[in-house]
This record gives sequence, C-alpha cells and structure tokens, in this order.
Amino acid sequence: MNDSYPDARLNSTASIVLSLWLSLGSFVAVTGNAVVLWLFFKNKSLRTVSNRFLVSLSIADFLVGLVIDPVWIVIRCFIQPPIHTVLDYFILLLWVHTTTATTFNICCVSVDRFIAIRFPFRYQEIVTKKRCYTLIILVWLFSMGLPFSTLTLSLHKLQQNFLIMWFSLTFITFVFPLLIVSISYIYIFKLAKEQFKRILVEENPRNYDENIKVRTMQNFKALKTVGFVLGACIITWMPSLVLMVFDCYYAIVDNRGKIFTSVRVVWPWVETLAFTSSIVNPFIYCFRNEGFYQTFRRYFRWFPCGTTKESLPETGLKPDRQLMVRNDLRCRDIAI
Repeated sequence: MNDSYPDARLNSTASIVLSLWLSLGSFVAVTGNAVVLWLFFKNKSLRTVSNRFLVSLSIADFLVGLVIDPVWIVIRCFIQPPIHTVLDYFILLLWVHTTTATTFNICCVSVDRFIAIRFPFRYQEIVTKKRCYTLIILVWLFSMGLPFSTLTLSLHKLQQNFLIMWFSLTFITFVFPLLIVSISYIYIFKLAKEQFKRILVEENPRNYDENIKVRTMQNFKALKTVGFVLGACIITWMPSLVLMVFDCYYAIVDNRGKIFTSVRVVWPWVETLAFTSSIVNPFIYCFRNEGFYQTFRRYFRWFPCGTTKESLPETGLKPDRQLMVRNDLRCRDIAI
C-alpha cells in the first residue's frame, strides 16, 4: 500500500498551517484547563459531585493540549510516517485513547445534568460521590484499554478485522456519546420551553413583570448553553464521524488508495478540528458555571470579561423581593 501511493502526504503549506493551529490550541487548552483544575483544588466550595465530572473532562482536555497537540505537530505534520509502522500505531493508540476519554467525559457531564433536571429532588440520592468516582474511573480505564484492542486488530492487517475495528470505533467513540449528549440536551431544551409556557399561564398578574423577566432570562441562558454544547459537539466531532463512515465504505469496496489518502491527508485536518474541543470545553462547561465563574473573578479581577452566563440576572427589585423571586426559582429552574 505504501509503495503504490507514495505522494499522498501533507504538503509543506498544510503542515505549517496545522502546526500553527495545534500550537495555538495547545497553549489555550493547557492554560484554560489548568485554571479550571487549579480553581477546583483551591476552593472547597467547588468540590461538588457534579463538578468532579467537569474536572475529569478538564484533565482529558489538559492532556490533549500538553501531550497530544505537540505529538501531532511532530509526527503528523512533519515526520508523516508510513502506514503500519511503529509511529503510525503509536498515534493510533493516542488518538483512540484521547477521543474516547473526551467524548465519554462529555457524556458523563451531559447525563449528570440530565439527572439534575429530570430528578431534581433525588439528585443527591442518585449521583453519590462513590458512584461519581466509580464512573470516572471506569471511563478512564475503558479509554486506556480500548486502544490496545484496536491495535490487536490492526496488527493482523486483514480486511475483516479492519472493518470490525472501524465499525466498532465509529459506534463507540462517536455515535454512542453524541447520541447520549444530544438526547440529554434536547430534553433540557424541551423542558426549558415547557417551563416558559407554564410561566405565561400561571404567573400572578401583579408579579408578572417582575418574575417573567427573571425566568425569561434564565430560560434564555439555559437554551443558549444547550446551543453552545450541541453546536460545539457537532462542529468538532461530526467531521470525524463522517470520515470514519467513508473509511468503512472504502474498506468494504477494498479501495486502498482512498483509505491511504484519507489517513495521510484528510485525517490530520479532522483530528486537529476534533482536538479544538479541548479549547472550547472549559468555556462552555466550566466558565458558564456560576460557581467556577465567581471563583475565577475573585482570583483574576484584572481579567476583562462580562457577567456570569448562568447566574441569575439583576432585576432591579428590592432586596426582599429579589430574595423571594430567587427562592421561588430553585429546584428545576436552578438546575437548568
């Protein structure tokens, strides 16, 4: 395969562009996720069960910026090793591990928020600290074990094994996590719309203007967060899913030329886009979290940024009235 298609490789311009992209991504991912981890371990108030899922995601993203991005610059952009060599298998192992750890941690965060919305009064009973740690450990063990099973199939170099590997990876690393994330946040989206309709029907006319402003803003911010989450997942991970489907098709029709070109030329771009999620995840999942945001502002007062994205907006009400409205919004509204 290697000798038949020797020219299928990144040109110098593409290598430089990808290197700059990965370098910038590495710096931002390491910095952003390091701040999240530092804030979590520095402040006991942030060490909630829910935030532990966010920290696990931040660790995965931090490792992408610290390890994966530099390795990709050296191996993918400059060395560009032939297929079925040691370096090729090495980056395959890293890619499977990184992708699985990131997508499954996003899955955990999404399911955690789904439970908080669906079962607000039983959340602490369902999501205990022990279950949280167990799930996080399982995610990391699975993400470290999956690459070696993939490597076993790759070493045999049989078409049947190749098809099994790509079909399995497509479902495990992309289809299943994206499906769970989409279902979770679509439910949150529907719930926010239903709550807004109930507000219009049940609101006391005398307090209509006051409460409707608070709840409208809160639902709007919840919907905007849902849009950010789903948009980031689709933009960064969907190209990888599409390309894996094409690779499965090329393997079925035994078009080795297309597979070789895909691996050597197209995949570096798709992988770089997927690794960009490590940049945006801290800003979507952590810095839109009121606890993380307020703690960040307390330590970094000099940093220019706007108001918290998920805190309750100011309504201009008197303190006692503001407190009454805030207390009325706990449970499911606050969960969103």
